[in-house]
Amino acid sequence: MTVHELDLAGITDSGLRADYLKSSRLFRDIGRGRFLGRYMFPAAKRPYFDTFFSFVCYVDDLVDDVNRSLEVRKQRLDEFERAYLAACDGEEIETDGPPSGDHVADAALSRALVHMMRTWDLPYRDVPQFVQAQREALTTYEYATYEEMDPFIQGVTLLPAVWINGLFEPQTEDSEELCRHTITAFQLLDFAWDVQEDLELGRLYLPLEDLTKFGLDRTSLAREVGSGHVSEAVRELMKFEIDRAVGHLDAGRAWGRTLHPTSRTFVDLDIETHRQMAVELVKDDYAFFGRPKKGLGFNSAKIAPRTAAAAARAKRINREAEQSGYRIRRPWSA
Repeated sequence: MTVHELDLAGITDSGLRADYLKSSRLFRDIGRGRFLGRYMFPAAKRPYFDTFFSFVCYVDDLVDDVNRSLEVRKQRLDEFERAYLAACDGEEIETDGPPSGDHVADAALSRALVHMMRTWDLPYRDVPQFVQAQREALTTYEYATYEEMDPFIQGVTLLPAVWINGLFEPQTEDSEELCRHTITAFQLLDFAWDVQEDLELGRLYLPLEDLTKFGLDRTSLAREVGSGHVSEAVRELMKFEIDRAVGHLDAGRAWGRTLHPTSRTFVDLDIETHRQMAVELVKDDYAFFGRPKKGLGFNSAKIAPRTAAAAARAKRINREAEQSGYRIRRPWSA
């Protein structure tokens, strides 16, 4: 993020500008390839985009940090929630002695996020619901049925998805429903892509009833995934899981067209990236599951050329929108 982008957004308070800059640096460091998506938006919207995605990645990392004990991760979620609630009320968290780096990041991100959500008329008081859903996921290691997984999908996946849909400026009433289908598809594809990594971390996001349907259990799946060999049972299981995800992807395929033109390029590229994930997962008779690969991001070799083309296309679209009178809304002020 640059000070010029903050100027264009109309964010003038020096403390708040520092919070936004800190949030953007967090996003750059932990957002993986998605950070490049910021360049598909008008410069005045980038501070808000950075802050929101920094928040989602930050809380995800608090939960997934295997270098910290379960108790420490729970504590960090509690600390972030306290910092966020304090920011909602315009208060500061008192600490014994100088605040740690974690506490500084919690506070800066929280203040920027509250401002971002209030600017875009999003339910900023609902953020603790997302933190609570992550807290519950922290100690849930498997799901018996797809229905049992629904609270995770609703709380961890779809709650922030609906908020980001607001930032993308929906133009039609069906935008939220299309967003829900699309982001559900993204999450299910991620579950399939990360199945070996999740198993190694002691988690499984494929319903146990699905494994049973194809003659597998958690132990046999863990033994086969990454072994270099893909059995017929694993192929059938993964086809079932990927077909479910692609069904949601197809149902939400028009999401981008329901958004303001300045948001469409990013969403369309994200959808294209996840469609490519589905292709990679099934290629060569599901060989991926014999030797899983790193994730596909906007900066991965297969997607990077599309990212560059999308950024160039978005620059033209954004310029045309601004020439036609489009402006980012004024920032919230107390």
